[in-house]
Amino acid sequence: MSGQRQFYVRHQDMAAIQMQIRKQQSHGKIGEASVAAKCWMHGIPAYNTAGLRANFAGSDLLVDTPDPTRKLLIQVKTGYNPSPDSVYMTQCAGEHELEKPKFVSDFVVFVNLDKKVGSKHEHKGELDFHHLSFYVVPRDNANSLYRAALLREHARPLIKTGGQRKLGNLAVNVASSEMAQFKDAWHLIHFAESAVV
Repeated sequence: MSGQRQFYVRHQDMAAIQMQIRKQQSHGKIGEASVAAKCWMHGIPAYNTAGLRANFAGSDLLVDTPDPTRKLLIQVKTGYNPSPDSVYMTQCAGEHELEKPKFVSDFVVFVNLDKKVGSKHEHKGELDFHHLSFYVVPRDNANSLYRAALLREHARPLIKTGGQRKLGNLAVNVASSEMAQFKDAWHLIHFAESAVV
């Protein structure tokens, strides 16, 4: 088989592999990888928890601290930016989240994808860092913002029936003005990292 023919066959194989990637899965992985890269770009030593998830439930990344026995935990939530005025947080699992905290890691980084590019890209390199927005939020703030948004949605009656809104699988968004202080706030992780002794 000629070199050109081999290249063509390999290219077809790669195209078949690329078509099997679901965006829902890839966007989560893109979010995690981009947060890890951003951490390193800001001098924050972050590692994926891939095989350790049972030990660090709810966390996607570990951050080294000066104390070798203590790690900071980061959870990454990735989704489409709903509008320029809103920030996507995550999906609600149900009414029980009105009562208990959603996030358990030290920090939650919300990665919002540009919806236009995110929905149209074909895993051929079109999606890039400039299509992503990062919100670095300490756990307590993330839980407060999430619960307030959830309570607003729960209190809002259904348009057609006036009945109670179900929260299961609801996309939870907050006003971008509420998240402005956390946009690209990598310094918060630095501060927490250095405070661990």
